[in-house]
Amino acid sequence: MSPVKPGPQLRDELLAQIRPDQAFHLLFDHLPGVLFFAKDCDGRLFAANRALLQLYGYADDTKFWGVTDFELLPHSLAEKFRQDDLKITASGEPMLEIVEVFMSKTGIPRWFLTNKLPIFNRDNKVIGVMGTIQDYDVQRELLPPDMDISPALTHIGGNFHTTTISIPELAEMSGLSVRQFERKFKQHLKVPPQQFIVKMRVYAACDDLRRSRKSIADIATDFGFYDQAAFSHQFKKHMGMTPMQYRKEYR
Repeated sequence: MSPVKPGPQLRDELLAQIRPDQAFHLLFDHLPGVLFFAKDCDGRLFAANRALLQLYGYADDTKFWGVTDFELLPHSLAEKFRQDDLKITASGEPMLEIVEVFMSKTGIPRWFLTNKLPIFNRDNKVIGVMGTIQDYDVQRELLPPDMDISPALTHIGGNFHTTTISIPELAEMSGLSVRQFERKFKQHLKVPPQQFIVKMRVYAACDDLRRSRKSIADIATDFGFYDQAAFSHQFKKHMGMTPMQYRKEYR
């Protein structure tokens, strides 16, 4: 009777026997609501599931391999993602539960929850980054209805465009202290409450920028920003371009 092989040796032998068309990443084609990607250390995509290809409008996957975020997204967003990838490849540590924005080719923004992990070769050297992306709004809807912060989320949903939302009031609605509320909010929504509110305002403003003829200053005040400068600052931070650039490109 042959001795039992150690775990790592057995794993390597099994992986070496798997046909290329049976790669594990193909499983993500059958997981609803999950996007999958893998990039090399230069940021070039070499694996993705069908849902990610569809998000970026690629019917032919052979044209997708080798592209980078800079060919798919506004420069500022691509630069932000690239910096995250470089941190992972340098440290060998994952970055988990990142809330960030992606845009379709028509400019419609969607918020996603991203998890990124380093890819190691057999010599334990980092050779790339892989990750999963899930629709942030869907994840939020899966929260239990009796959760402590539900009253606050309902209030934010109906009033995010106003300037009257205060964190202490949201905490009081939830029967929590401000510290407890902020901790639970970030635990469940992955971002602090104030950042969540700003994201909702920017997200909603995109629709007005694409569909209406309102001035950017009016849109800023309509969505609870102090002035156009504050709106433009937050918009560029989250969307990777100014409101004017967004309007010109996607209107």
